[in-house]
Amino acid sequence: MSDHLGELLGGRFWIGDLLGVGGSASVYAAEDLSDRDERGEPIPVAVKVLHPHLCSDDRARDAFLREAREAERLRHPNIAAVRGSGLHDAGGVTMAWIALDLVDGGSVADRVARTGPLPPAEAAAVVSGVLAGLAAAHEVGLVHRDVSPQNVLLRGTTVDRPVTADQVRLVDFGLADATGRDALGQDILRAERGDGGLVLGNAHYMSPEQAQGLPVRAAGDLYQAGALLYFLLTGQPPFPRDTVAHILEAHVSAPPPVPSALAPGARPLDRIVTRAMTKTPARRFRDAGEFRLALAEAVALLTPADPLNAPDPDPRARDDLTEAIAAPAEGPDPATRVLPLGAAEGLGYLEPGADAESEASSARTRPDLTVPLALAAVVAVIGLAVAGVWGASALGEPTAAGTPTPRPTASATPTPTETPTESPTPPAEPTTVEPEPELEPEVVTLAVPTLHGTLADAEAALAAAGLRLGAVHRTESPEAADRVLGQRPAAGESVPEGTAVDVTVASGRNTVPPVSGLTVAAATALLQSAGFGVGTTRPDAQPTDVVTATEPASGAVLSVGVTVTLRVPAAPVEPSPTPTDTPPPAPPGAEEPAALRGGTP
Repeated sequence: MSDHLGELLGGRFWIGDLLGVGGSASVYAAEDLSDRDERGEPIPVAVKVLHPHLCSDDRARDAFLREAREAERLRHPNIAAVRGSGLHDAGGVTMAWIALDLVDGGSVADRVARTGPLPPAEAAAVVSGVLAGLAAAHEVGLVHRDVSPQNVLLRGTTVDRPVTADQVRLVDFGLADATGRDALGQDILRAERGDGGLVLGNAHYMSPEQAQGLPVRAAGDLYQAGALLYFLLTGQPPFPRDTVAHILEAHVSAPPPVPSALAPGARPLDRIVTRAMTKTPARRFRDAGEFRLALAEAVALLTPADPLNAPDPDPRARDDLTEAIAAPAEGPDPATRVLPLGAAEGLGYLEPGADAESEASSARTRPDLTVPLALAAVVAVIGLAVAGVWGASALGEPTAAGTPTPRPTASATPTPTETPTESPTPPAEPTTVEPEPELEPEVVTLAVPTLHGTLADAEAALAAAGLRLGAVHRTESPEAADRVLGQRPAAGESVPEGTAVDVTVASGRNTVPPVSGLTVAAATALLQSAGFGVGTTRPDAQPTDVVTATEPASGAVLSVGVTVTLRVPAAPVEPSPTPTDTPPPAPPGAEEPAALRGGTP
């Protein structure tokens, strides 16, 4: 460990490569040198380090470390565990840091950007894992308040296997607080609070009560989980709007969105999304456990033939997935209700009304098998009747309507009163009645090519491979419009000739990331990585100057390539030299004052 002296945080975490940069902190890969795996290797972790310019504020440091204190209360397989936190003396700057489990699979936002919307069963599995983690938080009276695609990570996933609930990790408890508290503050760390505070959170996934600055309880997290489910099914947030103000207004006043309008295969999950995202908290699911049960029941009704729900490589995978969703969450009882801390008031906020009760009971009712069985019996009787009519028609006997069917022979048809003296000659078999059985044509399977370039390039590549272009999903990205980002089925899969391949392409638009509080250099890098040009309000701005805001503001959805201007405070004016009090020189021949000669006046 001495080899790393000076590079360790907390005497145990050795910092490695940069993983990402946010509005308040940078995230590094690291190794926990005090903990080893079964091979004796240090455990990989992720370390969040508060930006240096924020570390000088004691309140900002304390607010940053609040995330660690909140998350340390939770121990659940679907929550990234906090391994340590503290302060580090970095040459006169006291830096705050938090070490967490490293999750290697990226966020679900990254996965959707790469491969497009998830099949309904996988989307349900992701949200079920999130709900299991939320149930643990709600059990101890903690509300997350920031459930969004960026804060849901995947561990140990591969593109050729469906995501399961146990691979999901919920992260970032920076906005978490006791149930019944609002989400107001002056900054993203919630270091400043007061009557003039702003609403904090991700505008695209904010519950109506959070958007209005009202108290947020467990039902607010369930709303955000429903919005997350919509994103996973469609590839876009529930209320895409041009401004943050319009997004928040939609959360408060627009009807819940229906995912099957964009993803027909998501129809079994329509009612789940709309119930979770209803405006009235009391009409949502009673708790995270009930939400998970509804997801399990919906997945059980899905079939491999559902659009955008391709068959699993392993036939047992869907059964395993359903069992994983239906299984109770490890740890706290997910059915435990969340109550305001220190009081039993306001329970009506969480109690569903009569309408919600009826919805819940109807959702749990199993379909009656009596009607399908009766219909099957009727179909069988009709089939026998049709067979009898066909047989009678083949012999020239009257049909049920009483009209004789001509024999397929040249002889005249006898009248009903004629009695043939000998058995009639059986009619010749028409060649069209019993055609020779034909062999089933062999199904030609083709390998799906790797799609890249523009949408036109992808369509041409598919046509050349004997396939065709399917649904086109557009998503925010720093890439240029119509640039291919993902495909389904994946490249290399074998599919029948003529199969439609769905693609995800860049919409040509992206969201301005929050950069307030970053240096000009860091803000420029973040904006450029989001696909925007960068300017400043001061031509002489230095890389170390701190950005106060952007024009347009963070959260705005703009065309890729548009210039975002960084607001940088004016440089301090250097004071001009103060003129001295030295009197002007005496004219020639004049006598100098005695004080200047050093003599006595």
